[in-house]
Amino acid sequence: MSGIDGGWVELPAGDGHRFRAYRAAARGEEIGRLIVAPEIFGINRHIRSVCDGFAAEGYTVIAPDLFERAERAVELPYDEAGIQRGIALKGRVSTEDALKDVQAALERLGGDAALVGYCWGGSLAWAAASRLPLRAAVGYYGGDIGKRLDETPRVPTLLHFGERDHAIPPEVAAGVTARHPAVPVHLYPAGHGFNCDERGSFHPRSAALARLRTLGFLRAVF
Repeated sequence: MSGIDGGWVELPAGDGHRFRAYRAAARGEEIGRLIVAPEIFGINRHIRSVCDGFAAEGYTVIAPDLFERAERAVELPYDEAGIQRGIALKGRVSTEDALKDVQAALERLGGDAALVGYCWGGSLAWAAASRLPLRAAVGYYGGDIGKRLDETPRVPTLLHFGERDHAIPPEVAAGVTARHPAVPVHLYPAGHGFNCDERGSFHPRSAALARLRTLGFLRAVF
């Protein structure tokens, strides 16, 4: 995105692991700071563009490369081979280790940041909301949230799901609403990955509305 100061940095996690992260500086006056947790495709062109988009809105952003605990500098395409490789790599990174890297990004941002996560990152947003001292958390189509309904967010949390998501049953969103009524849950007439403009499941109207809601939510917590 034109005018965005973005590039790679290296971060140290608390257990000594060092990994790359993409950082985009806020354009103009900084409103707040964000961690972007990626899908199972790594910090690829799309995730970097998401970071740049938030930077254009006034947020300084860091996206930690969570795959680097398994393999360095992986950026996957949105095809079947990319999906299968991404699933395999995700399986080699525990939630606990991924959260160590999210914590490292939080510390680089001065200890005061919200987290916005997509797919794998959406699940991590839910986990981080109950375990890390974030300002707030936003999760897009986090499939593992259904396995963690006993965890209660300690910070303001917002969730987005697609009603036509083949990977996440509707019981997940319903379970959040039933057990955590204070958490806003938005449903869209779209499938999994509806926010990604490089996927066949991209749903422009749903992506635009979810972004509008996310930005409004973030403005309210910063």
